Order: sequence, then C-alpha cells, then structure tokens
Amino acid sequence: MEQKEIYDLIDRFEGSSLTVMEIEHRDFKLHLEKGGGETPPAVLPMMQTQPSVHQAAPVEENSYEKVKAPLVGVYYGAGAPDEPPYVSLGDRVSKGQVLCLVEAMKMMNELKSPVDGIVRTINGVNGQLVEYDQILFEVEPC
Repeated sequence: MEQKEIYDLIDRFEGSSLTVMEIEHRDFKLHLEKGGGETPPAVLPMMQTQPSVHQAAPVEENSYEKVKAPLVGVYYGAGAPDEPPYVSLGDRVSKGQVLCLVEAMKMMNELKSPVDGIVRTINGVNGQLVEYDQILFEVEPC
C-alpha cells in the first residue's frame, strides 16, 4: 500500500464517526483507534455533518427491506459522475438490480436489491464514506 493511500485512509477515518478501524491487505496491517487519548474529537465542517435522508410517506418500519453496506467504503449512486443515479426515491426496482456502488481499496462493489419493490429511503450521500452495516436503502417489497 502506498503512503498516499495510507494518509487518505487516515483522513477518512478521522472525518468519520468510526472509533476503530482495522485493515489487512497482504503483508500490510493498519489499526486506527480514536477516543482514548487527551485529544478532543475533530469537529467536522458544517457541510459534512450528517447525510441527508430522503423519505417518502412513513409506513410501518418492519415492512421495508433494509439494504446495508457490506463494508466500509465510499458510496457512489451512479457508475460515473456524468451518469444518472442507479435509482431514485420512489423508483420501482427488481430483485438483483444495482442500487449503488461502494468503493473499498480501489474495488467497486455493487449493492443489489434483495427484493422486487419500491425505493422508499436513500441514506447514502455520493462520494461520502459509509460504515459497515449502515442502512443505505429501504425497499418496500411489492
């Protein structure tokens, strides 16, 4: 792993709400932890506080199928910056349809819809770091 990549990971970790992060890649191992020392936590700029959440009319929470991030990475709603997003709020999706990409260690991972349904919630922000098990989408089965 190159030094620039390591510094980029450290910067992203410091700007996230994660408290511990471990990365192992071949013979490289990185362990980062925050919150244990005298240094106060970093204050994020106003525009990076919380991702905006788009929701349609509220429905019983248990009726939605939650699509979670399978790993820590960067969320991308489209395949390229000049392309339209894979899905938008209220779109009808098919089981196996790509909802977004999560980039981790230069690898693009497709997140697919687990059911046929309607996209009711989109919690990812394009280009922002997502945490493991973070709910990125809620899909109402139909």
